[in-house]
Amino acid sequence: MISCRENRKISEQQTESGKEPGKLELLLTFPVDTVIDFYDLSNDSIREFPDLSVYTIKSLDLSHNEIDTFIVDFLPKGIEKLNLSNNLLRNFYILEIKPPSNNLKEIDASHNRISSVSIGVPIRKINASHNELTSISFSHKNIEYVDVSYNPNLSNVVGFDPYKIDTVIHNNIANNRKLIYIGSIGPEHVDYIIISDSVN
Repeated sequence: MISCRENRKISEQQTESGKEPGKLELLLTFPVDTVIDFYDLSNDSIREFPDLSVYTIKSLDLSHNEIDTFIVDFLPKGIEKLNLSNNLLRNFYILEIKPPSNNLKEIDASHNRISSVSIGVPIRKINASHNELTSISFSHKNIEYVDVSYNPNLSNVVGFDPYKIDTVIHNNIANNRKLIYIGSIGPEHVDYIIISDSVN
C-alpha cells in the first residue's frame, strides 16, 4: 500500500513537472519492505535494468522497454516470474542467484536480439523465441518448458537435452532438424569433418 505521505509526494511531482510520474518512478516511492505480487513496468521507456533488489516482487513485467543489459543482482527479492520480452537484450546470463532472489521459475526473454543464453540455476520455463540465438544452455533441474523457435541462426545441436524436458518448441531454427544434445553427439550426427595440417 502507498501511504498518504507518498501520495502527496506523487501529487507534488505531478504538479511540478506537469505530467504523471512513470511506473518505475512510482515504484521507487514505495517503502523498501513493500511486498508486491505483480508489478507492471511494461511500456515505461526504461533503458537500464532498474535496481529493485530492496523490494519483494513475485512477478515483474519489464516488457516493451529499451533495456539492453540484464543485471541479475538487481532482481527483486522473491522473484518467481520475469518478463523481459520486446527489449534490446543481446545476451542473457544467470550463473547464480543469491538469496533471497533465488526463487526464479519462469523467464520470458522473447523478441529481443539475444545471441547467447546461459542459465546455471534451476528454472521451470524459459521462452527465448524470436531472437538471434547461436547458443543456449541451462540447468536441466526442474525445467519443464523451453521455446527457442524463430531463431534462424540456432543449430539443432544444442547445449541442453531435449529428452529431459516435457515441452520443447523449436520451429524455424537454422536447419529445422531434430534437436540433438551436444553432450550425446556421435559420429552418426556429423555431416563432415575438416582436417587441416597447414601451419600459420
